[in-house]
Amino acid sequence: MPEPGQILWTERASADIEAIVRYIARRDPEAAGRIGRGIYDRVQILLGNPEAESVVDELREGGWRKLVYRRWKIIYTVRESALIVGRVWPAAMGEADLTTPLESDG
Repeated sequence: MPEPGQILWTERASADIEAIVRYIARRDPEAAGRIGRGIYDRVQILLGNPEAESVVDELREGGWRKLVYRRWKIIYTVRESALIVGRVWPAAMGEADLTTPLESDG
């Protein structure tokens, strides 16, 4: 598989990060910013070696993999020349789901 040239964030993944940052910001705005940036920065390492992370068993058919950053699973796949981030899933919620929205107020 060729190395991806760009990272594309789905609307769902972007909404996930927004919900995570909003939730953390209620207690610690500075930490929220660090976590949000940390997630984006962590994904950058995938450009050099996108197949280094483990396959998500329940999403194997779609070629989805997960990268763990602190308490979040970053669910991604590679399509043609792009790395697509599908979700940023809290590890505490169990296995990844590509459809269930995260609650930003919970």
